[in-house]
Amino acid sequence: MDMNVIGLHIHELRNQCRFIEASVDILNQSMEKQASVGVFFALQNIMLGTNQISRTLWTPRKKGRDRAASLRQVLELPEKYPLNNESILSLVDHADETSDQWISQSKDQYILYDFIGDIATSSHKDVETRNIFRAFDTNTKIYTFLGTSFNLQALLKALADVSNRVNQIHIRLFPDQWKEAEEEKTEPAAKTTSAKKTTPKKAAAKKTTVKKAPAKKTGAKK
Repeated sequence: MDMNVIGLHIHELRNQCRFIEASVDILNQSMEKQASVGVFFALQNIMLGTNQISRTLWTPRKKGRDRAASLRQVLELPEKYPLNNESILSLVDHADETSDQWISQSKDQYILYDFIGDIATSSHKDVETRNIFRAFDTNTKIYTFLGTSFNLQALLKALADVSNRVNQIHIRLFPDQWKEAEEEKTEPAAKTTSAKKTTPKKAAAKKTTVKKAPAKKTGAKK
């Protein structure tokens, strides 16, 4: 594969890794504030970014296999890898049909949707995984969507490995970008030091206004 093409793919892979890192920050902040919309927004973005990385490096389509194999060779990634997973690769394929199918098979079942918390100690402990529409188990760190569960910690560990490999290649291909990023980190810091000192009290005040109840939604029978 032409190095210019490889460079473009590496740059986009780095972007996706950075988007995921930003989403993890949003997830942590939302968990602190018990903001359920923020939690699921972040989880959705993490999974979509993971899907993009997975399909770029382990595409199931014949048309893209040469590209995927070339990039894995550059990154020294094996064929067998946690991100080479059918559930991740097909995450957004025919999303509407998948949703229809889940709704159909869950008819008259006890379903759980938009739940955040420890499922095992909740009133929904007996719900079957296949009947969970969307939930994040704060104890096991399992994210379930449409009856399919993902171990978030395992995913983030694999993604961190990919990100490290991508960055090692990216810095060799685009050294100027890294130099500019380092300069941007140091220059604004000196200019905004005085402004930062005035913000902690505001941040603390916001935390006290968050209500605890909305973080969880219960299941329902259909």
